[in-house]
Amino acid sequence: MKKTLIALAVLAASGASFAQVTITGNLTMGYQGASSGASAGGNSSDSSGFGVDTSQIDFAATEDLGGGMKATAKMSLAGADRSGESNSVTGGDVTGRDASLTLQTNVGLFVLGSAKAGDYLSGGIAGVGAYYSGWDGKVLSARSRRDTASYVLPINDFKFLLSYQEAANNQGLGNGTSGSNSLAAGSVGQTLQVIGLNYAKGALVVDGQFLNWLSSANSNQTTTAASLVAANAVSGSPTAVAAVLAGSTPTAKTQVRLSGSYDLGMVKFGLGHVVTTYDNGINANPKTYDSLVGASVPLGALTLGAQFVTRRNDDLAASQLATLVQNGTQNGWNVQAAYALSKRTSMIANYARWDATIGNTTQANQTQLLLSHSF
Repeated sequence: MKKTLIALAVLAASGASFAQVTITGNLTMGYQGASSGASAGGNSSDSSGFGVDTSQIDFAATEDLGGGMKATAKMSLAGADRSGESNSVTGGDVTGRDASLTLQTNVGLFVLGSAKAGDYLSGGIAGVGAYYSGWDGKVLSARSRRDTASYVLPINDFKFLLSYQEAANNQGLGNGTSGSNSLAAGSVGQTLQVIGLNYAKGALVVDGQFLNWLSSANSNQTTTAASLVAANAVSGSPTAVAAVLAGSTPTAKTQVRLSGSYDLGMVKFGLGHVVTTYDNGINANPKTYDSLVGASVPLGALTLGAQFVTRRNDDLAASQLATLVQNGTQNGWNVQAAYALSKRTSMIANYARWDATIGNTTQANQTQLLLSHSF
């Protein structure tokens, strides 16, 4: 149940108006076990334990500006527990999460945001909510945090999107737009442009996006395993890897996204595909192909779900195949059961298994048993 905080803008005696802020949140706790080891035998690395997965508080405020205009502000805080969330890297501190400021007008929505976007496939339309954890950082790329400026135009059943997004993980006023895209400390990285179109009517939802990364000069990269590891550590920045692979000045990278879902009532299906192209200037242009199929089956209070995901790397140069990134395929699959004890409280159990390396040389798996409450 949503709770409302009434905060006075000034003393009531002044006669000024006050703002209404809606407070919601989520607390999810439970058990997680994980294992990673060689598929042909040998030693494995195991970890498990109880703790907090999510402890988040969300604030939202809306003001009617008149004339068909409205302003909406959203802001989140996370890690409001002793551990600062078991899976976080905040050192136990309460930290900021996504924030956005939206101006709704008669000619569309103008949105300023600072957010860590969900994974497009497993956390989006194609995923149909069938895996709580998501495949980012496993088979698919890790997510990144970005400052964004977007325009959304709803037209009947369509939504048209234009978005400018600054360099990954370099947030803050005055940062993220200009500078080198090298891997050196303090570098800015690449900005990107997004054009998208979404269609939703009845049981069908379809989304398409085109992303174009804008690169800047960087001629000092060398192709080594160490530099590839460093590049891969730049969350959600495959362009950084491309820069290393090129060994010279990288140019723009593009990505095409397409996903959809259809709800038959007894089952909901999702399907998505993403093609990422790296233009390294001197070799064949490397590509990654990501695909996901998801299904969700509602059975009263119980919902069963499953996903299959795959990533294929193509056209890497022969000199690069012995390093971190290789030509080949990674696959993963999961099953999940979620039982709603009420509208706000659920029990979640899932199991996932995937290729931790290309070529199925190392397998990894993860099990979660969670209790989640939203307020």
